[in-house]
Amino acid sequence: MRQKIYFTPILLVLSLFFFLHICYGYSSSSIFIRVCVTKDKDALDLSVQGPYRIESVNKDMVLDRGRYLKGEHIQPTISGIELGEKEFKIYGVRIIPEKGSAIIIDGSSFRGMVDIIRTKDLKLMVINHLEIEEYLYGVLYHETPHYWPIETLKAQAVVARTFALYRIKTMKDRDYDVTSDIYSQMYGGKESERRRTTKAVNSTKGKVLTYKGEIFPTYYHSMCAGHTADAKDIFEVDLRPLRGVKCPFCQGAPHMTWKAMFSYKQMEERLNKYGIAIRGMNYIHEGERDKSGRLSSVKLSGQSGAKEIKGYKFRLALGPNIIKSTNFTIQITPKGIIFRGKGWGHGVGMCQWGAFGMGKRWSDYKSILGFYYPGSEITDIKELYR
Repeated sequence: MRQKIYFTPILLVLSLFFFLHICYGYSSSSIFIRVCVTKDKDALDLSVQGPYRIESVNKDMVLDRGRYLKGEHIQPTISGIELGEKEFKIYGVRIIPEKGSAIIIDGSSFRGMVDIIRTKDLKLMVINHLEIEEYLYGVLYHETPHYWPIETLKAQAVVARTFALYRIKTMKDRDYDVTSDIYSQMYGGKESERRRTTKAVNSTKGKVLTYKGEIFPTYYHSMCAGHTADAKDIFEVDLRPLRGVKCPFCQGAPHMTWKAMFSYKQMEERLNKYGIAIRGMNYIHEGERDKSGRLSSVKLSGQSGAKEIKGYKFRLALGPNIIKSTNFTIQITPKGIIFRGKGWGHGVGMCQWGAFGMGKRWSDYKSILGFYYPGSEITDIKELYR
């Protein structure tokens, strides 16, 4: 017979400081991040390789504990969360490993601890809480090839750390700070850790970029193809370190140029799905370009009238891995509309292939960061939290 444990749910509002102080014994030298590693799941499989305890996510209340957990099935219920043979009458549980035990969710292993939340639509969301340096161990492998020059990896570590810290600062009233996909930073847990990327994180521990003493969003992208973009044109952030610079270092990189083809109907469907309403689309042409050569806008026509949309929104609507940048030309042919472009990504901040090129030329990570974020300074996190 299933064991039921009853607790009254409360709103999912948890301050970062309370979480750190109660669960980890917070100190000014430790900064923790909340990573949404999966959501909208109907069910999950959970294992813990060693001692653990289960608490309520909203208070320091132990619900269960054990020495080992293997392949327990978790699913949401109308009144709570079902974990194996137990049902907790609560909207979320926190799995806290003890003595360094690893948590495994659907085959992926994670450091730190995890919250498993039942959402209003009876789905599951998993939030991984861990120290920021350990988070970076699982990020770098996905964001930069681990065999790249070590100085390039170190530059990536500083940039990723700064971006993460900026998100912690700006997302403190949300349920999590970052996601584990391209919309924040790619993160894969312990399976993504490699010796050289871990070395890059450790050798730059606590180092972040600041401008006039403040953390800023250190955007980065795969390849600029000659000139990075101004952040104000995409992210509406106008800071000196986020203004475009000429970049000769990514020339000759793989996938420098690309080509894609769409019909009007295909474009119309994708635009409408993205939220850009247009009907009977029958014409497209290039709008204004910025100083880096990227399209600031794209002009569309159809039965519903003419429309001009931001270039980056057009790219996201059609698919950022198909229309790889906004630096493209348009050719209308009887078979469809052909897009020919160069570069990959939004173009703001550090060009990763450019950083690779600089690393191959024996530039150190400080020189790389100074080139792509002019006017910025490398600062120790401790200096920001005195």
